[in-house]
Amino acid sequence: MKLIIVGAGWAGEAHFKAAEALRRQGADCRVAALVDVDQDHLRRKAAEWRVRLTYPDLSAALDDQVDADAVVLATPHHLHREGAEAAAAAGKHVLVEKPMALTLADADAMIAACDRAGVCLMVAESARYRLANLAVREALDAGKIGQVLSGRIHPITRGRHTYMYPGRRAWLADPAVGGSGIWMLNGIHTMSVARMLLGEPTRIYAREVHSDKFQSPLEATVVALLSFAGGAEITVTISAELHGYKRFGDIALFGSDGTLHLRRDDPVELAVYTDDGEERIECAEDTIEGAAGAFVRQMKEFMAAVAEAREPLTSGRSERRTLAAILAGYESIRTGGPVDL
Repeated sequence: MKLIIVGAGWAGEAHFKAAEALRRQGADCRVAALVDVDQDHLRRKAAEWRVRLTYPDLSAALDDQVDADAVVLATPHHLHREGAEAAAAAGKHVLVEKPMALTLADADAMIAACDRAGVCLMVAESARYRLANLAVREALDAGKIGQVLSGRIHPITRGRHTYMYPGRRAWLADPAVGGSGIWMLNGIHTMSVARMLLGEPTRIYAREVHSDKFQSPLEATVVALLSFAGGAEITVTISAELHGYKRFGDIALFGSDGTLHLRRDDPVELAVYTDDGEERIECAEDTIEGAAGAFVRQMKEFMAAVAEAREPLTSGRSERRTLAAILAGYESIRTGGPVDL
């Protein structure tokens, strides 16, 4: 697979390293070209990554790289629709960073464009490919704790009283240039994982809280109650302000036959408790040929979906549902009441 990566920032680098890891393992995968609007940064990254061809925009890359197979969009969120439509019109498969869009209208347009062109649309929802989350899903699929009835998903890491990102990533916290608050930016990860583990949510009731010290007009902490079609009631906490002190970022699921607890901080640890005792499952995150394992598994899934002409695990249709749940959370915060999905 011959790739064009659009956006040579943090996410673009993660995708580049994943492609390189697969190439070193013998896969037919290579990055043929890089695209970025910052020409100085682009030259530095192209030299560092040893990518010969660079372009100032996707249009120029598509015109020149007619034999490319796919486009990886690691651009600001509001540019995803434009990039996906252009790539699809050129007959290229699309791997787009999460969130796939900021509105359902844009997500629908991306899905429609790729359907018309007969190309694959996959969302780079890397959290779905992390070993810890995969281990939880495997335990649930094996019926280790029976029917899940209640629980929490609280990916609380290190908060602060400001919401900002440094350097080239500053746009992430600025809605004026395609950024968003923490509920969209990180909540989209958690919502996608929750859907992977528990199925489709049917209702969300969300509230936003913040301290007097929080220095941003955007949300600081969102606490949501999610109802799932399978009967589970789960709380989710997403925060830019709260501090987990490497102890309190976790997943705890309570089932009819046992309890599962995933400690997400160092050390990552999954434990399953039943009447038969306690089982501990190894699930520390990995690196593969110098790349984050989750990104390598993600790229491998993209390549397999293209080769097999099938929907990827994190397809555009799947992650549209994730986006819909996040937007419903914002609506719940705005109205003060639950929102049905």
